[in-house]
Amino acid sequence: MNLIRTKFSELTQRLGRVIAKQIADELYAQCILSMDEMQFVLSAKVDQDVARELVTMILKKGNEACICFLKLLENRDPHFYHDLIGQNTIGIDTKKELEDLSKYLKNLYQSPLFQKFNPLGDETGIDILFDLETTFKDPLLWEKDTLNRKKKQLTLAEILNKLRSPCIIEGEAGKGKTTILKRIALMWATDECKALSNYKLVFFVTLQSASDALYETLDDQLFPINSQWQKKKFMDEIWKLGQEVLFLLDGYDEFQADSCKQIDELIKQNPRFNSTVIVSTRTETIGKVRKFGALIVETSDFTEESAKELIENVLVEDEAKDLLATLEDSIFIKNLMKTPLFVVIACALRMGEKDFQMNTQTALFCTLYELMIERGKYKTSKIKKHIVKENIKCCGNLALRGLFDHMFDFRENHLPDIQEDVLLNIGLLNKYTAQRHRPTYRFFHKSFQEYVAGRRLSQLLCSEETRDVNEGQSYLNRIDSIHDITNKYSNLLLYTCGSSKTATHKVLNHIVAVCNKDITINSIDLAEFGVNLFYESSTKTELSNEFKSLFADKYLYINTNNISSQHFEFFEHLPNCLSALEIIKLELSGICESNPSKQRTPNDQISTYISEKAVKLFFNWNQNLQTLEVTLKNFDKLNRQDIRYLSKICCSARRLRLKIKKSAGVTGAITGILESCRNLQDLIVDHTPLCIEDERRIADMAVIRTLSISNMQLQHQPDGLLCGICKLVNIEKLILENIKMDEKDAQILALGIEKLSKLKILNLAILPEIGKGIEYIARAIASSCPQLEELKLSNCSLTGNALKIISQNLKSLPKIAVLDFSENYLEEDESQSMEELVKALIYLPTLKTLLLPGGSDVKLCLDALLFQLRKATGLSKLAIKRWNLADTDMIKLATHFRNESKKLEFLDLSNNRATSDGWIALMDVLQNLTKLTYLNFSTENLFTPDSVLVAKLSCVISDLQFLCTMELNNWELDTFDLDRIKKSKNMIHRQEETGVHFFSSC
Repeated sequence: MNLIRTKFSELTQRLGRVIAKQIADELYAQCILSMDEMQFVLSAKVDQDVARELVTMILKKGNEACICFLKLLENRDPHFYHDLIGQNTIGIDTKKELEDLSKYLKNLYQSPLFQKFNPLGDETGIDILFDLETTFKDPLLWEKDTLNRKKKQLTLAEILNKLRSPCIIEGEAGKGKTTILKRIALMWATDECKALSNYKLVFFVTLQSASDALYETLDDQLFPINSQWQKKKFMDEIWKLGQEVLFLLDGYDEFQADSCKQIDELIKQNPRFNSTVIVSTRTETIGKVRKFGALIVETSDFTEESAKELIENVLVEDEAKDLLATLEDSIFIKNLMKTPLFVVIACALRMGEKDFQMNTQTALFCTLYELMIERGKYKTSKIKKHIVKENIKCCGNLALRGLFDHMFDFRENHLPDIQEDVLLNIGLLNKYTAQRHRPTYRFFHKSFQEYVAGRRLSQLLCSEETRDVNEGQSYLNRIDSIHDITNKYSNLLLYTCGSSKTATHKVLNHIVAVCNKDITINSIDLAEFGVNLFYESSTKTELSNEFKSLFADKYLYINTNNISSQHFEFFEHLPNCLSALEIIKLELSGICESNPSKQRTPNDQISTYISEKAVKLFFNWNQNLQTLEVTLKNFDKLNRQDIRYLSKICCSARRLRLKIKKSAGVTGAITGILESCRNLQDLIVDHTPLCIEDERRIADMAVIRTLSISNMQLQHQPDGLLCGICKLVNIEKLILENIKMDEKDAQILALGIEKLSKLKILNLAILPEIGKGIEYIARAIASSCPQLEELKLSNCSLTGNALKIISQNLKSLPKIAVLDFSENYLEEDESQSMEELVKALIYLPTLKTLLLPGGSDVKLCLDALLFQLRKATGLSKLAIKRWNLADTDMIKLATHFRNESKKLEFLDLSNNRATSDGWIALMDVLQNLTKLTYLNFSTENLFTPDSVLVAKLSCVISDLQFLCTMELNNWELDTFDLDRIKKSKNMIHRQEETGVHFFSSC
C-alpha cells in the first residue's frame, strides 16, 4: 500500500486508459471489484481520471488488493512496473551505451532475419525468398506538392539527400513502400548512403503491430530480448538526440492511431519531438497525414527492366524465360507488372503452375488462392471436407468485416467460428506470436485480404439464400459515395466483379444509384474506374446496358502514354458506352526540352510523334463519340503523318475540341490540322505561337463555336486573326487572355465583335494596355450581342465610361448570368458608373456571378448594391474587392448575410480596410452561408488580427461543411494562429512567399 500511495501521482499520470481497463477487467474477474465499481472507474472521460479512480479504489480495499494490482501491472506493463519499484537501473545515458544500441540495430538490419523474407507469408507454403540486397533495384519516386501535384522524379538517394521531416511515402498497395523503408534501414546499417551517416539511431517500425506507446513498440519489435533499459531515461535520451534519430514508420493505413497516440503525435506534431520521421501509407489514406508532411513522395511504377531483373533473380532460367515471354506478348501484363506485388505473385504462380493465365488482377489472385488451397489439402486431409469449406467461408467473412472496420490485425476473439489450424495450414491466414501477450492473425498482404473479401462478397450476392443476398447488399449499401467507390473500396469492388458476372450486375446497379444521389461526383475518376471494372469483370458485351447507365454523361480521360488493354477492350465491346460519355479527353504528349525522358535519339527509326497506339484505339472501331477533346501538349515537332494520324483519331467524334498547349512545333501546321479535322468546333491555343497563315486559316473557320487564344502575341497584320474575327459568325464562345494588344487593336476587335450576334460567352482578360479601346468593345457588346450569357472583362483597363455604356444597355442583355469585372480599378467617375451598374442589375434575373471592379469611392453604392442583391436570389459568386470597406461597411454586409444570399458559394472581400472589429462582426453571421466553398479575406496592407478574430474564424470555417479554399494574404499569423485554423477544417497551409496564406482542404 505504501508503494502505491507514494507513487500515486506517477500512477495516475502514466497508467493510461488501455492498461487501466485491462487491470480493472482482471480485478472484476477475481471478485476484487464489483460490476458497479468497474463501470464507475471506466466511465471517466479523461485517461488520468480513469487511473486515479482505479488506484483510489484499490487503496481503499487494503493490502491484498494492492498486491494483486501490482502483479497485474507487472504482467500488463513490465517496463512501467519496474520503473515504479525502482528495479530499472540500466540507463543509456552514456556515449558507449548509445554506440552499443547502434551496433545492435545495424547487425539486426544486416541479418537474414531482416533482409530475407517471404513476400507471400511463411504459412502459404510457397517457397519464394527475397533478399533486400539482390532482389530489388532502388525505385524512382515522384516528389509532390501539398496540392497533390507531381513535381519531379527522384531516386531514393536524392530523396534522402533532401530529406525533410516528416517525409510521407505514398503509394498503392503492393508498390514497394515497405521495401523502400527496409532498404533505407539497410543502407544506414551498411554505410551505403552518405546522407544517412548523420543518424546515430534508425528504428524500423511496423505500425500495424504498434503497442500502447513508442517505447513499448520499439521494445516489442526491435530491442534484444534481454533488454532492461529504463523507459523514461531511454526516451529522454532519444529526444535529446533530436534529428539524429530516424524513425521509419511503415503502414500508416493499417495503424490504429487511437491505440498509440504517441506515435501518431510523432508524425503529426513532429516539430515538438524534433526527430526525423519517414512514414509510408496507401494512397487512399494519404489525406490523414498529407497536411503534416514537409516532403511528400509517391512510389513510381515498377519499370519493365526492374520487373525483368526481379523475375530473373527469383526464378530458375527456364521459368524466368517463360514468364518474360508472356510479359513481352501482353500489354495488360506489362501494366500489371508495374506493381511489384503482382510481379511477386506471378513468380510464385509460375513456380507452381506452368500454364496459368494472367488475364486480370482477379485471375492472378484467384490462381494463387486456389493454389494455396490445393497445396494445403494434404495438411487438412484428416479434417472433414465440410469443416474445411466452412472455415474458408468464415475466412472470407473475416476479410470482409475487416475491410469495413478498417481492421487488418485480428485477435482470437475475432475468430469465434474459425478453426485456426485449417486456415494456417492452407496459408490463408498468418499467425504472429513473438513478443505478444496474445497472438495476432493477418492476411499476407492487404491486397490479398481485399481479394478474399471481394470473393466472399461475390458469393453472398450470388447466393440462392435470401439471408446471404441481404447480407451482401448490406455491405454494398455501406459504400455510399463516389469517393468510396473510386478510392476506399475500389479494389474490393474490382475483385467482387472479377469473381462473378451476377455480382457485377448488382454492383453496377448500386454504383448507378449512388451516382444519382452523390452531388460531389467526380465523373473523370468514376469513368476511369468503370473501365477498370469492365475489364476486371470479363463480361464483354453481356452487361452493356448496365455499363451504359454507369458511363452516361461522364468524362473519360486517356493519356496516350497510358493506353492499355483495358481501353482496347472497352472500345471494342462497349461502343454504346462510348456514345453515352459526354466527353472523352485524350492527351497527346510530344517531345520537348522540358520532358527529356521522352527525347529520341538520332538512331530512332520513328517518323511520327503521335502514338500509333492512339490511332489504333480510336480508328479501328465503329464507335460514335459525342465530344472528343484532344490536347496536343509539348510538341516541338509535327509532320504530315502526325496530321494524318490526328485526323484518324478525331474522325469518330460528332464534335471535336482541339487544345494546343506549349507546342512551338505546331506553328505553321495549323492549316493542315484544321483542314484534316473537319468536325472541329472548338479550338483552344495556349502558349503556342501562331504564324500569319495559321491566323488566316483560323479566321476562315466559319463553323467554329469556341475560340480561345491565350498567352501569346498575335500577328498585327490587316488579314490576321483580329481583323478576321468578324468572319466567325457562328461563334458562341470567345476567349482572349494575356494577348499583346493596344488601343488600336481593341478597336479592330470591337468591329469584329459587332458581327458576332450568336456570341454567348465573351472572356477578355489581362489586356492592360488597350486604354480607351475598352469603350469601343463595350459599345460593340451593348449593340450586337443579345444572346450573351457570360461577360468577363478582367484586368482590361476598364474605365468608368465603359462601365456606364455596358450598364445602360444591360436591359437588352437579359440572359447574362455571369458578370465579371474583377482586377479592374476605376479611376474616373467611379461612384457614378458603379451606381449605374447597381441600378441595372434589376434587368439580370438569372445572375449567378457578380465580380465587381474596385475604386476609391465605389463604396458609396454599397447600400444600393445590397438592396439589389436581395433580389438576386440565385447569386452564387460575389466579389467586392478593393472597395475601401471599413468596419461600418462590414456591419452592413453582416446584416445582409444574416438573411440574404443563402446560395453563395464564392465570397471575395479582399483588399479592403476593415479592422478586427469589422471582420468579427462578419464572422458572427458567416455560418449562415452554408454553401460556401471559397473565401478571400486578404488585405492590401499588413494586418494583425486579434486573437478573438482568429478564434471566431476557426469556429466559422469548421461549421462550413463545403469550404475547401481560403486566402488570408497579408494577415500576420503566428504558429498558434496557423495551427488553430488548420485544425479547425483539416486544411493544408501553403505559403510560397512572405505574407501569402493559402489554405486548401486535404
